[in-house]
Amino acid sequence: MKVSVWMTAYNHEKYLAQCLDSVLKQKTDFEFEIIIGEDCSKDRTRDIAIEYRNKYPGKIKLFLPEKNIGMMQMDVATHVLCKGEYLALLNGDDYWTNENKLQIQADFLDANPDSVMCYHKALVENEDTGYTFETVYLENSDTLPVESLLLGYNPVMTPTVMIRNIISLPEWYCSMPYGDMLTYLLLAQKGKIRYIDRLMSLYRIHPGGNWQGETVYNNLLKDLSFYKVMNEKLGFIYDKYIRQIFAQRYFDIILSDLRSKRYYQAKRFFKKLMLTDSEFLKNNKRDIINLYKILYEGSDENNFKELLNKQVKWKIK
Repeated sequence: MKVSVWMTAYNHEKYLAQCLDSVLKQKTDFEFEIIIGEDCSKDRTRDIAIEYRNKYPGKIKLFLPEKNIGMMQMDVATHVLCKGEYLALLNGDDYWTNENKLQIQADFLDANPDSVMCYHKALVENEDTGYTFETVYLENSDTLPVESLLLGYNPVMTPTVMIRNIISLPEWYCSMPYGDMLTYLLLAQKGKIRYIDRLMSLYRIHPGGNWQGETVYNNLLKDLSFYKVMNEKLGFIYDKYIRQIFAQRYFDIILSDLRSKRYYQAKRFFKKLMLTDSEFLKNNKRDIINLYKILYEGSDENNFKELLNKQVKWKIK
């Protein structure tokens, strides 16, 4: 099998038919399979997946647990079912806009054996606002440096990714808050990540998304947990970059705690902030001094409204 389309679907009734149609329309000179993990949705997602499987029994394979197992466990359960040389990543709420996408990416990996992953431009659509934009690639060559995965945000949209099926998901995978960046970082230790400058997918932002459906505060905590583990698992070789992420996350969490009058938690995170990145501490010296005044000297918070109203900064640079 040349390509396995590695899919998960949960509460994607609105989107799944369009998603699967975009896969089934792919024109390739090789065989590909579609592996779907459906995690006991509360809507008709499972029914739709079964309908498509019954219509295309040789093409679509389903993993249907009897109870909800969660995103990370679903990844583990479906990953071992993928038999393709390459895996194309896709979630049930996104879709592909180019019928040659699989062929283009498989050909690219065939022609570039030093590459373990390729991805491309995506159209991002905010379902609530209707706002759309195309992702921008900022590197000087088509090779994405590993360091560019460590700038506090994910530059890679899931439905744009094709990877070599060369890694097993580690035993600690299920304890992590998300798996996409984890997979990219592990793959990056084995070869190059390359970019294809073609628009071939749509990525949706909507309240039901795993990231968008969570509070900003909890996503900040998720990031701290994720990068702490990844730093250890990667042998601290990217510690310089991860410390910068820690610093920004602690800073933003402290501001959120102060706005919510959680002073004990704010003090706890302030102590951790002071042990992170010296460059961040230097560049934000004034703000950090003012946080100290609020937390430890009892200064009136009304005198620091501009500081306390700062927006969360996901991107480090």
